[in-house]
Amino acid sequence: MGACMVQPPASRVQAAEGVVRAADQQEAKRISALLDSLGPKVEALLPNSSLPEDLEVWIQGQPRLYSFPGSQVEDAEGLWSEHHHRVLLARDADNLERTLAHELAHAALDEPWQMLPGTLEEGLCDLVSAKLCPEGSSRLRAGRLCSAALACGGLKLELRLSWPDDQRQWLARVTLSGEDQGDSPQREVFEVEAGLSSTALTSGTKRGFYGLAFLVMERATANIGLEGIRDLCQQAANQDLDEVPPVWLLEAAELEDETLAWRRAAVEQMGPEELRELVQMYPNFAVDALHSWLVNEDLEAGWPEGLVAELELLGGPTISLVGVDSLLESLRERQVESSLAKLAAEPQSIDK
Repeated sequence: MGACMVQPPASRVQAAEGVVRAADQQEAKRISALLDSLGPKVEALLPNSSLPEDLEVWIQGQPRLYSFPGSQVEDAEGLWSEHHHRVLLARDADNLERTLAHELAHAALDEPWQMLPGTLEEGLCDLVSAKLCPEGSSRLRAGRLCSAALACGGLKLELRLSWPDDQRQWLARVTLSGEDQGDSPQREVFEVEAGLSSTALTSGTKRGFYGLAFLVMERATANIGLEGIRDLCQQAANQDLDEVPPVWLLEAAELEDETLAWRRAAVEQMGPEELRELVQMYPNFAVDALHSWLVNEDLEAGWPEGLVAELELLGGPTISLVGVDSLLESLRERQVESSLAKLAAEPQSIDK
């Protein structure tokens, strides 16, 4: 099996917290600085945690342990190999620091944390990365809480447009739906280990379980703290249980064993920043709704003067869409596409 392992990246830097291997010295030094910054913070935040003394961090194009085809997890930005004490990071990860913090949390977890059931360890590691990388926490929370809501029935939004000097108002209701995850995804999150590369799940289903796990851990930690979660793990170990009973975690998170209750909880956890991040990550649902109403506006000059454009997450926050530059840019691109399509459809005269 050793012959099938991928070769280590060419450059090596010895950091205080471990070895970093990357394509070149500059990249290795940059990641070693992140490792030395994050490592002690992870251990300080998580009770009963310590990083392996022989820890290595490898920066790759795509995280993978083995060289044979099909060995990598296509959508993974980071992986933790417990057997090799190795963190594998995608060079182009959405947020490399946040991904490293997540994988270091996996690496640092000692007993009794292994008593967490199903996908809950992934939720814990996401929570750690959100706390240690606050500049990226809104984006992480938006993605995870949105995925949790989609797994439990979807998100309902309302778009409202008007001008102060115009009596007309325009309203559109939008429902975002995810992959069908069965009748009781809130139960399966305690059973399915979605974080294992050997667990065969679609990307959408895996995101759903990660989102549900994050929802549980964020709410439970808000109520009893990370020490309280650790104590539940220790209590389960003391009673010779295989894992922490889901009912203990449901009680800590103040969640009912009911799918729609989880959807409501995910929506309630989202604030204005998370809703704004959701629009930036997935602008098409808003572009599709807004384009037909703004098709004749000169968007190159910016948002139309006096426009009131609001997006409400039903059961959650309301934000103004005016000023969301990524959405404006997407609307401009849609205008160009529509203009080109219209030109292509018009009959062309031929001079003879």
